[in-house]
Amino acid sequence: MLNSRLKSVYATEIFKLAEEKENKIFYNSSAEHASIVHQALAKYATDYIDIFSSSMCTDVSNNPEYCSSIKAFLDADKVHLIKIILTDYTEAFLSTDIAKLLANYPLQVSIKKYNGRILYKGLPAHFTVSDDRAFRLETDINERMAFGNFNSPEQAKELKNVFDKIFNSTLVKDVCLN
Repeated sequence: MLNSRLKSVYATEIFKLAEEKENKIFYNSSAEHASIVHQALAKYATDYIDIFSSSMCTDVSNNPEYCSSIKAFLDADKVHLIKIILTDYTEAFLSTDIAKLLANYPLQVSIKKYNGRILYKGLPAHFTVSDDRAFRLETDINERMAFGNFNSPEQAKELKNVFDKIFNSTLVKDVCLN
């Protein structure tokens, strides 16, 4: 009971920060918190979502709430784009709920695999960035430790630049969902 109440308080705060596009750093330290932040990023994105992740085969990316938020984002406008770089791509990704959903939007979704890492303070990191202002940077991918902000253009654009350099490089290979 207490755990679900704390989760609810965290979700309420995260969604409030996202909706108000508040320039305030937030932290997360669990898969449940990561899932909440990703849902908020998708719900309040207005142009694009860029995701740098390992495999997107966990519950963080494949829960019904997140998939619903991604679907709503893509359905809202045909110019909404999602680009994904996967560092630990396996064929198992193709059978996930998120991959099946994304396959329905071939003109809006691009996925690539990358045999490399991004390091933050010497450790592998993952991140999501949207709209040149919002981001979540996972600094401990095993423990799901992360921080982010829903209105920090400077930090978001730095992550976007890193993402674009890798996404547009010859080091990545396209992932075909169909």
